[in-house]
Amino acid sequence: MSIEVAVAVIVNEQQRILITQRPFNVPHGGCWEFPGGKLEAGEPPGTALIREIKEEVGLDILQYKLLSEINHQYSDKEVKLIIFLVEQFSGTPSCLEGQLDMKWVYQHELNPKHFPEANHKVIAMIQNYLCCRESIS
Repeated sequence: MSIEVAVAVIVNEQQRILITQRPFNVPHGGCWEFPGGKLEAGEPPGTALIREIKEEVGLDILQYKLLSEINHQYSDKEVKLIIFLVEQFSGTPSCLEGQLDMKWVYQHELNPKHFPEANHKVIAMIQNYLCCRESIS
C-alpha cells in the first residue's frame, strides 16, 4: 500500500516554521508534523497542498515551491512525501482538524525524535535548505 502526501513547510516573516501536533487517535498520535495531507485520486500535488492547508489550519496559500519528494517505508505502508515550501500565505492558522497543538518554531528547534519517522529526512532537508539559503543572502 502506497500513500502520497502533500507536505507544507510554512515559513513566516520571522523565519519560523509552522508545525502541528497529531491527535492521539491517529497513527503517530502525539507526534509533531508539518501540515498537509493525502492526495485524492487523480489530484495534482499542488491542488492537494492548497486544499489540505485550508482544511487543516485555515491558511490560504498564495504561492508555493516544490522542494523535494521523499519515500519512506513503514512496516505496513509506503509513504511518498511531496514537500513544498510556502512563504506566501494569508490568514491566521488554527487547529481545525483535532490537532492537539500548533506552534511556530525556528528550524534549529525541529527535533526529529518528536516527529514520525518519515519526517526525519524532511527535517534534515529543511535545515540544510534554510541554512544554505541564509548564508547566501
